[in-house]
Amino acid sequence: METKYNRTDSPKLWRDMTDAEKGALLLAHHKGKVIEFARRGDLSAGWNRVAGGSGWLEDYAYRVRPEPKVETVTLNGNDIRFSWCLKGHRITFNLIDGKPDRASIKMEEL
Repeated sequence: METKYNRTDSPKLWRDMTDAEKGALLLAHHKGKVIEFARRGDLSAGWNRVAGGSGWLEDYAYRVRPEPKVETVTLNGNDIRFSWCLKGHRITFNLIDGKPDRASIKMEEL
């Protein structure tokens, strides 16, 4: 999954990172976290997944992939357009980074 930079990103090239920042990345990689990278001249293109993390390049920015933002949405049958067929039911589902997670859809009778 590729994610674009946003205003809260502050990419830092490997060569400009402190030993503590490099150590944190190496430890995260060791723990199985996904490390993403971006090329210095192409920072607006977004983050890419590091395949094996076997090398760290001076002109690349690195970060631990952020955890996805999960929100739960609840809809009552009476509140939506086709309430005649959903009346007396509640529908819940999750949004993961703003996109519906179809596997999380649940419907229950009220």
